[in-house]
Formats: sequence, C-alpha cells, structure tokens
Amino acid sequence: MSKQPWRRLRLWPQGIAGRLALLLLAGLLVLGLVAGGLVAVERGRQAIEHFALSISNRVVVMVELLEDTAPADRARLRAALSGGGLRVRLRPDPPGGPDWRPPAAVHEDAARFLAPLHPRPVLVRYGRGPTHEPGFPGRRRGPWFAAAVGLNDGSWAVFTVRPPPRPWRFGPLVWFGLTAILVLLTVVWGTHRMTRPLRRFAAAADRLGLDATPDPLPVHGPRELKNATRAFNRMTARIRRLVDDRTLMLAAISHDLKTMLTRLRLRAEFIEDREQQAKAVADLDEMQTMLEATLAFARDDAADEAPVRVDLAALLQSLTADAADAGQAAGYDGPDRLSLLGRPVALRRGFANLVDNALRYGGEARVTLRQADGAIAVTVADRGPGIPPELRERVFDPFFRVEGSRSRETGGSGLGLAVVRAIVQRHGGTITLDDRPGGGLLVTVTLPTTGGHSR
Repeated sequence: MSKQPWRRLRLWPQGIAGRLALLLLAGLLVLGLVAGGLVAVERGRQAIEHFALSISNRVVVMVELLEDTAPADRARLRAALSGGGLRVRLRPDPPGGPDWRPPAAVHEDAARFLAPLHPRPVLVRYGRGPTHEPGFPGRRRGPWFAAAVGLNDGSWAVFTVRPPPRPWRFGPLVWFGLTAILVLLTVVWGTHRMTRPLRRFAAAADRLGLDATPDPLPVHGPRELKNATRAFNRMTARIRRLVDDRTLMLAAISHDLKTMLTRLRLRAEFIEDREQQAKAVADLDEMQTMLEATLAFARDDAADEAPVRVDLAALLQSLTADAADAGQAAGYDGPDRLSLLGRPVALRRGFANLVDNALRYGGEARVTLRQADGAIAVTVADRGPGIPPELRERVFDPFFRVEGSRSRETGGSGLGLAVVRAIVQRHGGTITLDDRPGGGLLVTVTLPTTGGHSR
C-alpha cells in the first residue's frame, strides 16, 4: 500500500512536540472511551437495581389485589395496573428459562424487599435491550426488570418494568472536551519547552559544517542532552585545534616549497641549452601553479570569511560581462538584483571556476539565476562533450580529471569542481551535473535563500 496519501495529508506530525501531543491525546481519548464504557455499564447495572427495588413494594400490593380479585375480573385489573413503564401479564404456569432466578440469586436487596410475598414462589429477571413484552417497543434499548409471582390459585403474574429513556446529556462530553484541550495545550507547551535545547543542538550541529569556528553550545536541558552537548563542545574544540594545526603546517610547507621553487628557478637560468631551459621553467611554473592551487584548496582561506549580504545577481553579471568583454561566448539570464547571506570571496571563486570550466571545455557559458520554492538556483550551461553519468560524482574528488576532455595539457589541476562543491556545501547548498538539452553539460547550484530578496 502506498504511503503517498499519508504524506499529502500530513496526519502524522514531523516534530517531537506534535507527535508526543498527538500520542497523549490519543491515549486520553482511549482512556475516556474505556472509562465512559465502564461508567455506562455500571450506571446501567445500578439503574436496573434501583428500578427493581423501587417496584418491589408495588409488586407486593398488586399481588395482594390480584389474589383478592375473582379470576374473571383479573384481566380488567391487569389492564388497569399496566401503564407507563410497567406491564402486567397473567399466565397459568411459571416462566421458564435459565435467566429466571430466585431474588436472592440476583440481589440481596431484591430478596429483602420481596420477602413479604413469602411463601409465594418468586422468580426475577433483569437485562438490557428488547424485552419482547407486549406494549414495549421491540427495538428499544436500555435496562428492564421482571418479577414473576405465583398466586394462591396456582397461576402466575409477571411484572415487567422499563424506566423511561434518559435524555442525552452533553455535560460529560463538554467537560471531556475541555479537559482534552487543556491537556493538549499543556503537552504542546511542555514538549516545546523540553525540546528547545534539542533544536539548538541540531542547529549547532548543522552550523558546524558551515562555520569553521563555531561558538560553544550552551549546556541546557535534561541530563542526557547536557552530556551530549558537552561532548559536542569537546568535539568542536578538537576540530578547531585540528584546523588550526593544519593551517600552521600548510603555511610552513608553503613557505618552504616556495623557497625551493625560487632556488630551482634561479638555477634554471644557468642552463645553457635554451630549449631545456624553457622546458625546465615551464615545469617549474606548472609546479608552482599546482602547488598554489593545492595549498589554497587545503588551507581554504575563505572558510574564515565572515558572511555578509551578497548581491548574487550582480556577481554573476560581472563574471559573464568580463568573459564577454574578452571575446568569449558568455551570457546571463535572471533578475537584476538578488541578495543572500554568504561569503562574497568564496562565492565569486566558486562561480568563476564554473564559468571558466564552461568556457574552457564547452566553448560557452550560459548562466541562469532563478528563485523559487525557498531556494536560489544557478545553472551554468555549455556546449562541450559533457561528463559521462558514471563519472559525475568522481569529478568532485580532488585531482580527478576526465580523460580526453580535462587533461593536464589544458591547464586544469583537477581541483576546480572540488573547490566549488566545498564552497557550495559551506553555504548549505548542493551542486548537480546533468546533460544539457541539445548537447553539453548543465551544472546546477542550489542555495538556501536565507532571507534573499530579488528585484
């Protein structure tokens, strides 16, 4: 069975507070139904006993009247005695069936109140639902009581009483509804307050991938959550120390390697063979370019950049305009202004890599900017050979190149898309690669709006 209709109706809350409130409300409803059923059964039993005891004296009086009346006149007396909720029948023999029992076997008070009929034989019976007595509605539900008394001439008189139907009372239902509402409001307030530290914990864990130096999370909430928060703070502190140590190490390596490259470049000047000298200088230039790209990727200087309001539309227009001024096929389609909270240097670097890749490997770069469904989508399309589907995830790995289209001779270092994905993920977004209709590659970057505004 498909779960899609349940997803559309959203009957099951997504948050802990809503789920706990719904479960407690369901439990309250079940408890109310069970309690109401038990009360109804008990009240029905008590009602039967009450009416049985209330007619006991009347039965004693009516039995004496029937015995003092001639058998020929008893039919008229029976009709006069019957009325309202009481029916009197005369029969020559005692009623049969296992439901007819002596009064003492039914209720001790019934036996006490019917004791004046002794030594006459007495049988009683009570139940709920149709009585099948003449004059009573056959489908009427509710309690009823019957007493059969043997008369002095051997015949039997059967007295059946059914109380009038009780009117429906809305009082208990109203009180139950008010109680359910109060319980629901209390549960929602309490669970919302209890889960607030958990929401802060989740937000801090989400920011950990976007901020290299997050502030320690305040320790609040239940004991288990406090322990988890302390462990989270210790983990972020260790990550911060690891990042700082790596940055210092990379700075030292960068300084030493640049010093060695400078020495090698100076020594290359003493090579007498001009052709070999040019090759050596070209190799050194390539090594320096690769070294700088690798160190920039590993050091990630943009990680420490503070987020500010960035006009993404102006940034993309600037990139495409610079490419167009250089005689390349680049164009922009989108709003004139669209701002979001981000790191401007990192965003420029990431989208510049995408535009450069599209121009270098696809011959053109068509940039489109759209905002919809709470997100900003940027697409960069080219007309190049594209990337095979089986390699579209691997191209984001550092130093990976697609054979035949992204070779070393084109000047690529294999870090462009890895840098782009790192920047996009740091902004809470995603990047995907698809085939462009008509041929080429379509790169789609999706970023959260974070209060974006377009015009």
